[in-house]
Amino acid sequence: MLVQLLVSIGCLFLLLLALTLFFIRHQSKVPYYRMTQAQCIALLDKAIKGALPEHEWSAFLGMSVRDDGAVDALREQCLLIDESGVKGLHSINGQSCVLFNRNGVYQLEKLLDEWQHKSNYLI
Repeated sequence: MLVQLLVSIGCLFLLLLALTLFFIRHQSKVPYYRMTQAQCIALLDKAIKGALPEHEWSAFLGMSVRDDGAVDALREQCLLIDESGVKGLHSINGQSCVLFNRNGVYQLEKLLDEWQHKSNYLI
């Protein structure tokens, strides 16, 4: 009886170990995106012009930034702008684009100016 219990516990332990190793090896990785300063500048420019597709804006706001604190700070500032500065959506060439109110455009222009100066400084 004791031997059967030990064998059962041993088998359960090996099964749990195998499952743990399987899930560690095949875990799904959370995707993250890398954006360059030029891409951030282009995104801000399209946003100011009212030609930023809604899916690009949502992807930028929802992405996780691991390797660049400046881009993550920009993303957080854009989240604040998204809360108070979005007027709605409009269609350009059949594509749904984000439309910002006056205050949102002003804040985006400030961010664009800041990022353009950073970019020029690094060149």
